[in-house]
Amino acid sequence: MYFLKRFAVITSIQLLILSFIFILFIFNFNQRREINKIQSKELASIVAEQASNYFQKNKINYSSNDFFNYLDSQIGIQKLTTAFNLNSPEILTIYFRSDIEKGIVDAGVDSNFNKDDTSPANKSIKYFFNNKYVAIKPFFLDGAKKPHGVVRIETNTIPILTNVLANNGIFYLFLFLILNNQAFLFYLWVRKKKDVVLDQGYLKDSSLGAIKIMHKLLGDIIDDHKESKDAELINDIATNIVNLDDKK
Repeated sequence: MYFLKRFAVITSIQLLILSFIFILFIFNFNQRREINKIQSKELASIVAEQASNYFQKNKINYSSNDFFNYLDSQIGIQKLTTAFNLNSPEILTIYFRSDIEKGIVDAGVDSNFNKDDTSPANKSIKYFFNNKYVAIKPFFLDGAKKPHGVVRIETNTIPILTNVLANNGIFYLFLFLILNNQAFLFYLWVRKKKDVVLDQGYLKDSSLGAIKIMHKLLGDIIDDHKESKDAELINDIATNIVNLDDKK
């Protein structure tokens, strides 16, 4: 029962420490995820601006592949994502208004060609650490009231999870060791020493046994010094010890 109780206390302390570290990890993960959302929107704005410039000069050319080849040659998609400290998008594409209105593609936009959060194409929750974020930005040609198309970017949060663990894993480990050390020091500080009780258990039996041994030894000394002038003094001491033994 004693060891089971100790094991339960140790397990509770470890769970408490791990829970604290997990909460800290969740905070770091959510912070990095919010930064990813902001950077995705900014990247979508840059790509939309480049798309407006490109299709303004090439109105007849409606090929998205040609646009991304142009964008890659002028700026570089990898350089763009690196500049925004963004994980490589799972999807980076453009959809033209004509294709959206005909229902050829589902861009996940509403009637104003803005992001529609209720659209199944934009559903982000799979489970807590595995979801996606969709950034959508319309781009216009000069003088047009309706957008020429939209830029769609999808990013996954799994790379954010691995990135947070890679950057903070050593910190979490040291924090775990430090908190365990502090918990042990706190235990040593609050632990009380048990008072020595002579009238209970083993200590009582040991004390009485020692007194009996002393009584026997003094008895032998008295026998050896019956004719000694100190015999009377020793006899008084033995008598006092006997009386003490009787009281016990």
